[in-house]
Amino acid sequence: MAADESDTFVRIDTAGTIRDIPLPRLGICGFGRVPANTVVLDDSLASREHAMIRRNASGLCILNDLGSTNGTWLNGRQVLGPTQLKSGDRILIGRQIIEFVQHSAPAELPDPSDSRTQFFMDQQLVSALVIDLRGFTQLSAAMGEKAIAAMMADINREAGELLETAEAWSIKFIGDAILAIWLHPTNALLRRDVVTVLDVVSGYQEIFRLAEKRHKPPVALRFGCGYSAGTASVGNIGSGAAADFTAMGEAVNIAFLLEDATKACACDILISGSVFSALGDVRFRPSQMIDTNIKGYNRSVPALALHFGDVGEFLTAFLPA
Repeated sequence: MAADESDTFVRIDTAGTIRDIPLPRLGICGFGRVPANTVVLDDSLASREHAMIRRNASGLCILNDLGSTNGTWLNGRQVLGPTQLKSGDRILIGRQIIEFVQHSAPAELPDPSDSRTQFFMDQQLVSALVIDLRGFTQLSAAMGEKAIAAMMADINREAGELLETAEAWSIKFIGDAILAIWLHPTNALLRRDVVTVLDVVSGYQEIFRLAEKRHKPPVALRFGCGYSAGTASVGNIGSGAAADFTAMGEAVNIAFLLEDATKACACDILISGSVFSALGDVRFRPSQMIDTNIKGYNRSVPALALHFGDVGEFLTAFLPA
């Protein structure tokens, strides 16, 4: 299980005052001069948005430079790409030295099904995650066809790598949206499965921040997420040479509709109540569930509404349950 937030933090000495800033699970910690950063640096050598650290589901922390003018330095070497941190590392941003501290080593969440033979059947319990870039039409018009295509190519390539690492069974790019499917051959979800999906969402935030720095879109990139679970028809669906592995069913449809409903609900993520009903290693029902009205359904769908910044707090309650 990943280390607790209190075990993982960055330590900053500012004018003789030492501050410890925790790094929450699946959170992003930004460094720079503007107030939107987690750590605001009053340093003319620091860029407005200089660098960031993302902590993944296993507790591993990754440092990225955000195209800063003077660079980000780790233990005396310039950071040229995503770099894994270890406790005791010293980060230099402008004139500010930042120490990374992690008392408990990152550890993958256990998967009880690892040793079991998995059979793919026609009817299968699946998790479905839909992520969609908001305002794509307006963004495309503002950036132009060539620039938006280059940016989406980078985003989709990195998203594909992220989902392959997360062992998604099926990955579909649909315009500016992505559908990811995970199979659950034990016919139950584990807490580890939910954390894996939320880790992908966290990774997407990192991908979008890096895309902003590389491609300079006229507005900040924003996206919504719908996450559902349920039985679906899975297999090689299609015709002839066009056949492909995919999943069809209400769980997939609801994931798309929940993503669309995040706009009306003014949130970033909607997690269907079906996800919590399918859990096999714990009984857990968040108290903040809302009845979500989705298009095409004559009934509301219970769902948990989260902002990206709420995920760490949710996991603090969910993992020990």
